[in-house]
Amino acid sequence: MANTPPHPAHRRARTGRPAVAAWLRMVRLTQQFGKAWTHILKAHDLSPAQFNVIATIGGQPGLTQGDLSKKLLVTQGNISQLLLHLIQRDVIERRPAGKEKRLHLTAHGQALFNELVPSHEDWLVEQFSSLTPEEQTQLAAMLRRLEHSAT
Repeated sequence: MANTPPHPAHRRARTGRPAVAAWLRMVRLTQQFGKAWTHILKAHDLSPAQFNVIATIGGQPGLTQGDLSKKLLVTQGNISQLLLHLIQRDVIERRPAGKEKRLHLTAHGQALFNELVPSHEDWLVEQFSSLTPEEQTQLAAMLRRLEHSAT
């Protein structure tokens, strides 16, 4: 049939397709930003995943471990390991709340949050400074649309 696409093994990649070019740029940029931010976090002996836990709990204290897992899009096993390490470092604590335990920052964790989250925001503003504020808003809206259509 003329309307059926060729078998994937016989199909050649087409360079220059806008979706492919956009995806490649997005991946490269994410990798660049991630590498640079990882380097910054090393000064605090933190991984990006640990920073994400601190930023999320600092912004929404009292989450359960399950809530945190869903917000960060990681497995319960990964969250358990991250939390164990951060609890041992006196950054996060579990507080009983009825039958559940809720996650909160310790004083040390709150100090890290207060230092790193504003620094991260400032760093991101600097990274996006080649775009106008309007372009940044447009980019965020377009990425939001992609995110919603992907789920």
